[in-house]
Amino acid sequence: MKKWRCKVCGYIHEGENPPDVCPICGVGPEEFVPYTAEAVPAGAKPKRWKCTVCDYIHEGDEAPDVCPVCGVGREMFVLLEDAIQQLTAASVQNSTEGTSRAALDKISYGLYVVSSIKGGKLNGQISNTVFQLTDPPLRIAVCLNKNNLTHEFISETGCFTVSILGQEQFDMVRNFGYRSGRVADKFAEVSYVMGQNGCPILCNCMAYLEARVMPGKVLDVGTHNLFVADVTGGMVVADRTALTYEYFRTNKRKM
Repeated sequence: MKKWRCKVCGYIHEGENPPDVCPICGVGPEEFVPYTAEAVPAGAKPKRWKCTVCDYIHEGDEAPDVCPVCGVGREMFVLLEDAIQQLTAASVQNSTEGTSRAALDKISYGLYVVSSIKGGKLNGQISNTVFQLTDPPLRIAVCLNKNNLTHEFISETGCFTVSILGQEQFDMVRNFGYRSGRVADKFAEVSYVMGQNGCPILCNCMAYLEARVMPGKVLDVGTHNLFVADVTGGMVVADRTALTYEYFRTNKRKM
């Protein structure tokens, strides 16, 4: 049986002729070339490359020029190592931005809806940088992009809420992420109540926190500001498993 390799994404097709459309990246038959597998030692596995943006896995000697799923270049791919290896001085010297980004993926993050209010207008955004600082006193921090509308609201009012999402709440990630509150009312089709600090809280969250930014405790970190805040209220709403960034990345195509 003949084999054909997609030049764009590396997909291997078996048949007398190349497929009309690549099932992975969607290009036509003109992007396929005859493929002959080279002999490899028994037990050897092909190299596997992971896109650090969308998690697409490519098999081949080299990373693809372009990710067929999200379109980023080969510099955003990292080589996956299936076997556990010991770090060496030589491998440390081969660290790149791509390998550093892959390492950051191993830090455990939650996914939260951070919300605030300004002049009667509500807004919220997805954030994975909400974390506890001290107890006591109950104190948290949130880091937000300066271009975001929620950042603008918190900068002016000094108050916000954190709605902690359950593992099944992918719909909330879609609603509060991927678009700006400047062009969409993100609270238009969700149920919410107002917290004691006047900011909105999702009714179906698994837990929530209310917070007020401490005077003078805003740290400029370049593209983002880090807000250090006192927790002024909060409650567990439902005993569920929290949504993590790793779980979302792994399962977002299935939902």
